[in-house]
Amino acid sequence: MAIKQTINYNSDSEYFAGFLQHIIDISELDAYVSIGKNNLTLMLDDSDLEALERFSQNTQKYLPHSIFLGDIDTQSVDDIVQKKTLKSKSYKISLCPQCLNNLTNPSSQSYLDDSIVCDHYSNEDTLKIEDNHTYSANYSEGDAVLVVDSSKINKLFLVTEDEIKALLSIEKPTIKVTIKDEELKNITGKNFINIKSPSSMKATLSALNAKESGLEYLFFKEEESFKVSTIQNQILIIKDTLNISNILDELHQDRVKNRFLNIAKEAGISRAIGVNLSVDNGITFLATDKGETSTVLRLGFFILGDVLKSMKNDAKKQKLLENFQKAYPDIIKEFEENPEYTLFESLSVILQLNGRSYQSVSDKSLEFHGNGGLTIDTFFKEDGFDYMSFLGSVMSFKLAGAEDHYIAYSIFEALGDMSISVMNQLKDKHKISNFIMMGSMFENSVLHSRIMSKFSQSNPYFSKAFALDD
Repeated sequence: MAIKQTINYNSDSEYFAGFLQHIIDISELDAYVSIGKNNLTLMLDDSDLEALERFSQNTQKYLPHSIFLGDIDTQSVDDIVQKKTLKSKSYKISLCPQCLNNLTNPSSQSYLDDSIVCDHYSNEDTLKIEDNHTYSANYSEGDAVLVVDSSKINKLFLVTEDEIKALLSIEKPTIKVTIKDEELKNITGKNFINIKSPSSMKATLSALNAKESGLEYLFFKEEESFKVSTIQNQILIIKDTLNISNILDELHQDRVKNRFLNIAKEAGISRAIGVNLSVDNGITFLATDKGETSTVLRLGFFILGDVLKSMKNDAKKQKLLENFQKAYPDIIKEFEENPEYTLFESLSVILQLNGRSYQSVSDKSLEFHGNGGLTIDTFFKEDGFDYMSFLGSVMSFKLAGAEDHYIAYSIFEALGDMSISVMNQLKDKHKISNFIMMGSMFENSVLHSRIMSKFSQSNPYFSKAFALDD
């Protein structure tokens, strides 16, 4: 007899299976682990109870959590377990529990040894992870927070259990959270901030030194990131510059279409409509059918100077500009001095935010906790999206005295509603009812929630294994 565990695992990476293999080896158990499509199979010989107990204890001590880990099905099977050995490639993952114990335990021969490299996931080649970040007790604009002491997470931030599990996983992703600590709010001038746990030797030792000095956090300017968002029990991989998530196959020479096709392949669908709501690549709608993949609608890039010129040539919008200039001359002055501003840079100016970026508007939208936003115009003209009406309606609500966080919230609801409307029209046109969601804007919980609440019956697909954007 044997124990068979089928572990749902939403990644083709080998390191989690490698950790299981290492624990099998040190437990001296007749067992093996194999990698399948979206799952791992663990077979354990149940005749040696002492070895099984060692395996159970070592699993509790040394097996890390992974954000890709799903449900586990356990059953007894009439089978003979032939011991096999699995070897894993090396990955840019953090130090495992066994490494951390060796590093931080004063009785360990490797105590504070900065040359430790993890070889506990059956990796044939060890990988020394370079870390060029500077960790400091002093905050600079745009910095992320390095969590120094995991026991202080709930003291410093408002986080869910899912966010804590992701934060402390072997992948150590960056996540955006609400700041709870008033001192940290004052230091950063923010209500929301990106945080992560130490993922390298340098970060781990910096955190240990800071903790011994009585510090609860450090700041750093993040250069490379594995950024995720945990929303409504979903973990969305927003950005992955560390190549921890699944590597895209070369299915199309266009980057956006290639990601779209890879996610469609992951979902097991050959006919699909997709939307890419990307901060860097703009908003596009795609379709794939019968081997042909095309961009069926592109909103076009926003250039403030061109939009202002169009508004000045429109009687109604010209009047709006005149009234807006009387109420907010500094905003119009900044507009005229920066005609190259993008959409979210322009919206940041209207909402009088500290930063000039998508993140500034996104963070502001999270401050609103009511239900139902303002109706912001999301019209289309023959030549594309009507940015003039979109920007004009935001300015009108500002003039009417609507609160900035309410307007920001409404902007993301409007983008969600516009996306749903377009996808429903494309569904009718192309007779396709599979929908794929992509793009870094889905980090915003207002947008994600709007899609899930208003479009849930259409079962929109978010990738579990690929990053949603470059």
